[in-house]
Amino acid sequence: MKFGTIVPMIGATAGSDALDAVCAAAETHGLHSLWVVDHILLPHSIGAQYPYNLTGEWMLGTGQWWDAFSVLAYVAARTERVQLGTGVIVLPYRHPANTAKIVATIDQLSRGRVVFGLGVGWMEDEFRNLGLDSFHHRGALVDEQIEVFKELWTHDPASYSGRYYQIDAVSCTPRPYQQPHPPLLVGGNTDAALRRAGRDCDGWFSISISPAELRERRQVMDAAAEAAGRDPATLDIQMLHGIRITEDADERASLSDYDRGQAIVGTVEQVAEELREFEAAALSQLVGLARLPGRPNTLEATLESIAFTMEEIAPHVS
Repeated sequence: MKFGTIVPMIGATAGSDALDAVCAAAETHGLHSLWVVDHILLPHSIGAQYPYNLTGEWMLGTGQWWDAFSVLAYVAARTERVQLGTGVIVLPYRHPANTAKIVATIDQLSRGRVVFGLGVGWMEDEFRNLGLDSFHHRGALVDEQIEVFKELWTHDPASYSGRYYQIDAVSCTPRPYQQPHPPLLVGGNTDAALRRAGRDCDGWFSISISPAELRERRQVMDAAAEAAGRDPATLDIQMLHGIRITEDADERASLSDYDRGQAIVGTVEQVAEELREFEAAALSQLVGLARLPGRPNTLEATLESIAFTMEEIAPHVS
């Protein structure tokens, strides 16, 4: 199993010095990937329900949130080996030609290290503040965007005629370094996301579910792949999830459903056992670091977590 982390681009730790430190630590300790996340305008009052925890509450507030693509390009320049992931880009916020050009450019600059995680978005308030009326048909919009990406990345001139997008004999350069394009991972845990992953993309970027749920949910993706004449075994599964290390093996049994859903919690041995369950369910990479007891959310704690994850956790999984 591989391990990655979101870079310090949100909240109090966001900054170029912190990015430099995390990039250096990732390269030194053999972390497999670094990831960015995407929002543009964060309303101070959010009416939408966050879909990836039991409470529906958005936990990250309205602090600093740097631009995903700008940060990814910076991280590409500060590293040589790690994969560069987007977890995920909210496609309806941008025209697909603009997104295609940015992704291909960063893939070229990084010599083929981009993993393009994409999604439909969930925060209706943000759509509204961006002046977009696409929230209620965002799935259909994203389906067309994926088709536009592939057309622009593989044809010159490229043309496309759909319900939402029309392009006529255009050139969009550069082509991606990876051919025909970087891996496309669909973010989200809904049936629609899983069908999109199986039918049109290269895999699934899941968010905080259990090994049993992962095994069950992937059946939707596999069925869509088979219906499209594709081999489900070629599809990748990665997940954004937390790891929280405890000193007491009994603490795990006392967790609430909420806490259990947000992270793998336990001693190193207990965490390793659950990671092996994820691996058996075909998870290839976990985007999340082992947080040690009593550590605050600081840059120093993140650097410690990178080293601990790769030295104490990674050797327990193949």
